[in-house]
Amino acid sequence: MPSTNNGRQPARGRGPNRRTTAHIGLRRATDSPTVESDDRRGWNEIASSAAVILAGVIVVVGFGFIASRVIGSNNDNPLPDPPPTAALGGGVEFPSASPGLIPLGSPTPSPTTTAPPPPPKSPPATTRKTDRPPDNGAIAISTGGVPGTVDLTAEGTRDWVHWAEEGTFSLERDKDGGFAILEGTPSAPRFRHALSPSLFKWTGGDPVDHSDGTTTGIRTCGAGNGFTISAPAATSNRTLRLYVGVLAAKGKLSASLTAGSATASATLEQRGGTFDAAVFTLTYRAPKAAKINLSWTTTQAFGNGCGGVALEAATLR
Repeated sequence: MPSTNNGRQPARGRGPNRRTTAHIGLRRATDSPTVESDDRRGWNEIASSAAVILAGVIVVVGFGFIASRVIGSNNDNPLPDPPPTAALGGGVEFPSASPGLIPLGSPTPSPTTTAPPPPPKSPPATTRKTDRPPDNGAIAISTGGVPGTVDLTAEGTRDWVHWAEEGTFSLERDKDGGFAILEGTPSAPRFRHALSPSLFKWTGGDPVDHSDGTTTGIRTCGAGNGFTISAPAATSNRTLRLYVGVLAAKGKLSASLTAGSATASATLEQRGGTFDAAVFTLTYRAPKAAKINLSWTTTQAFGNGCGGVALEAATLR
């Protein structure tokens, strides 16, 4: 076959899209500097990142060292060792809570003060019940007119007495009364009278057994003169009636208890020459078993005659 390329072999696969061997070799020779440039750039970037990281670590360590020196100069107590520096990089988790505050100095001791001595202990308070006012007893006196007839036996269920049925110094009394009503020792002029407007009667008496009615009694003359009487007192109410009279005088009845401090008084006055009679009713009690003491005294005598007080009978119930 005749040669068409001046003795050269025809190129295989030659066409517009095929590069020749010489062309390929030229391209590779041309691409080599580009590859070398890319490798160098990668190493430069790694070195720069490492330098930045190293610089950050140095700054953190240096700041921590300076801060520890500053705090240590102001605080005698050494700070606890700082936690190890964590590597800068991904995947490191830092604690979310801050450590407690560290005191910057030793506490200043409080000045020593001497406490005052405790006050002396008071004795324990005594438990008191509600205080009640003291019982002084009680005495009440009322004054009234005398009835036409007085039955001493019916009225004096505890005791009764009558004066002067048989004489100036005679005393008729309930033989079962137990001498509850007593007259004190006479100490003044004493006269028998029959001036009472009332009739006094009784049964079961001593030394006179009974009487259908008598107007007799005793009296005295002059200021300061009178009579004294006593009777039992108890915590329950008692009633004592005293039949009295005045003639040209002013008389005063005073009553007091031998237990307790209750007192009472009443007066009776008659300025003319006629006899004036009355009955004093005493209601009384004592804080405990005691006696009631009475004095019936002439406080003032009128005129030139024998003015004074009189006494006829007494009953107790």
